[in-house]
Amino acid sequence: MLRSLKGLLCHRLKLDHGCALHTAAKDCLSAAVTQDAQTPAPTPRAIFYTSENNPANHGEQHEGRHYSIPLEEVRAVFPHGLPYRFQQQIKTFNEAFLMVRKPALELFSYLKSSNFAHPAVRYVIYGERGTGKTMTLCHVIHYCTRQGWLVLHIPDAHLWVKNCRELLQSSYKKERLDQPLQASSWLKNFKTSNERFLKEIKTQRRYVWDKRESTEQGRPLGEVVEQGLARVRSASDAVGVVLKELKQQSHLGSFRLLVAVDGVNALWGRTTLKKEDKSPVSPEELTLVYNLRKMMMNDWTGGAIVTTLSQTGSLFKPSSAYLPQELLGKEGFDALDPFVPIPVPNYSHREFESCYRYYLDRKWLQHENARTEDGKEELRFLSGSNPRQLERLAGPL
Repeated sequence: MLRSLKGLLCHRLKLDHGCALHTAAKDCLSAAVTQDAQTPAPTPRAIFYTSENNPANHGEQHEGRHYSIPLEEVRAVFPHGLPYRFQQQIKTFNEAFLMVRKPALELFSYLKSSNFAHPAVRYVIYGERGTGKTMTLCHVIHYCTRQGWLVLHIPDAHLWVKNCRELLQSSYKKERLDQPLQASSWLKNFKTSNERFLKEIKTQRRYVWDKRESTEQGRPLGEVVEQGLARVRSASDAVGVVLKELKQQSHLGSFRLLVAVDGVNALWGRTTLKKEDKSPVSPEELTLVYNLRKMMMNDWTGGAIVTTLSQTGSLFKPSSAYLPQELLGKEGFDALDPFVPIPVPNYSHREFESCYRYYLDRKWLQHENARTEDGKEELRFLSGSNPRQLERLAGPL
């Protein structure tokens, strides 16, 4: 039995997983389910599911269980911030289930006990590849959104320092480079998730965009966002204005500010971008990176800074590196120091069991051997209880 399961895995894992995840699921969900005598008896949903859908109420009793996020809420809170494979899972199952894990609960306890009159505390989520760092950040974002916070979310900081299709000289600072496409895309999604705040927050000064256009003092911050969307050439400067206004007004108490950056280590180090003369572009020369680095400073109050370290964003670093000092380098480490480290490990025994039972309940595991105790233990061994590896192994089954 173990040989047959291993043979099936080796054959199917040659497929492109991005496609196999979605297409294989459609076939599996429509197929008839046959179980042999070795298949464990159906397990109550309580093993992998909790009906408590408010992250503010999540505690140790919910650890290892999945909770549901309404799909309309997913579209509003995460217009651009969910990992691709989790998006595919949502499409396949037509539901968004997120596991409650210890690192997120630890962060919740810190946020609940924070004194927001003090400088913003920086939290750095780190771990090996595929352990669930981005999903932990998403859980924190959902928590803060439910608590009424304004969320400034950068879901893919590494995209700002590599493979940029268009670089323009900044009209504000000639030595900087604008990225209008990345800036306008971020503004669009920021507007989706924070529209209420953009109507309430007013600009504290006048901003001149060109000889004919300006935003007057006291106007809704949403007008700055609209300026960046309507005039893509001004998008990078509009992002800078939004960040500046939020940072300056967060201490007033009218809103709590969460700065959430996935792959923060991309803000320091090297880029793959080149200038017209083929010389390399350093991160601080990019307008977006320059302004986002300012948000990483803890010289403001009224919120928190939660970041992740990503191997994807660690250009020119060893693939095995995952510790903060390895991925941030000296410059980045010094810029974020002091910070609270939040390690994200592989699944515990309880978390693995919960994920496995969820896949069984959703008919995601169709192969007869994968549904046995021996098959489960082989999945545990082959994946090393790594969330990403488990999901990839389970997809073809």
